[in-house]
Amino acid sequence: MEMHAFASFLDERCNLEGITLIVLVDDAEFTARNLRNFLWVTFTRSNPSNDVHGVGSFIEHKHWGCRKSLIIDARLKSHHAPPLIEDPEVTKKVDALARKGKSLYGIL
Repeated sequence: MEMHAFASFLDERCNLEGITLIVLVDDAEFTARNLRNFLWVTFTRSNPSNDVHGVGSFIEHKHWGCRKSLIIDARLKSHHAPPLIEDPEVTKKVDALARKGKSLYGIL
């Protein structure tokens, strides 16, 4: 219901010319930082059967489509595992092991 209302609002009140994709995320700064982050967030936090919506969506001959922007809901859901956060102390230890002469040199 929430996404249907959002798509209807966009359809009625926004000029979406040239905007083909809208991705809803929890952390826009992280997601937009680089392509790797964008792809990771968009395609690991969304389920095509539940999280893909569209502005001006329709079904024609059993095929779904949308006349304007495609919307992907890539926000964290309650069933997702919590995000993996790097521990700076562990990172320092691994980086030290990757220096020349250490056990992970040439591997990392």
